[in-house]
Amino acid sequence: MHKVAWLVSVSLVVAVYAFAGFAARDEIYYLCGNFKQGVSYSSVVRQLETSSLSDYLREDVDTAVRIVHSSALHFRSVKCTIRFDSNQDVTRSAYSWGW
Repeated sequence: MHKVAWLVSVSLVVAVYAFAGFAARDEIYYLCGNFKQGVSYSSVVRQLETSSLSDYLREDVDTAVRIVHSSALHFRSVKCTIRFDSNQDVTRSAYSWGW
């Protein structure tokens, strides 16, 4: 009886993690598609603030800004990198996964 309860518990945890992982991946993918060239920094941040299974990190590089949107559920391997120009408008966004 204990083996069955343990197996059911483990199966439930795996199912919930898988569901959350797929949802986080979709969240990153679909938001990334919104960040076309010319979109303002404030619009990007406003949209990223709506995410629930992922987060973002702002990085200041040289004279520009970069945001990396990812999820801990994927160990940060699924991400959207958004680059901005000096006017704080998107120059490029790229969805990727892998280390």
